Amino acid sequence: KTNEVLNLKAQLKDVRAKMELLEMKIHDLEDSLRSKVTELEVCENELQRKKNESELLREKVNLLEDEIAELRTDLTILREERKCGGGASSMSLEGTVAEDMQALWREVERLKTELQGERDSNEQMTVGFQQERQTWKQEKEKVIQYQKQLQQSYLHMYKRKQNLEKMLQQL
Repeated sequence: KTNEVLNLKAQLKDVRAKMELLEMKIHDLEDSLRSKVTELEVCENELQRKKNESELLREKVNLLEDEIAELRTDLTILREERKCGGGASSMSLEGTVAEDMQALWREVERLKTELQGERDSNEQMTVGFQQERQTWKQEKEKVIQYQKQLQQSYLHMYKRKQNLEKMLQQL
């Protein structure tokens, strides 16, 4: 019976060691989970900032397109006036308006390109965000699984301890 008691004590020690390892794993996973949550929040904030930037760029493009439409109208009016005998001064004014329009078109094209770049960046961030969310979910599931495992191990160890104590009392 002494060997049996020693064997049971050794088993109890092994179970406790395994429990400690599981607790350490859970602690590490919880730390990792907190880190991922923080990363996720940073990504969400960055995504929102990019969305705000994109919206501002869209508004700027719309304003410039409106201004171009106005300049086109002005140019059409100037051409009509010139046909009616406006002369050289209207030609130089028309040239200035045309130059302004070209500059505005270049600016609109540049902003459209920038906006597309922002959209692409937002899309990449969204994909990254979804991947982070999936990773976070998987790690959360691991933590929950280890916690369940730890609870089962505690219960099993408690029952074994009760049995060992009964056996020791009977000796």
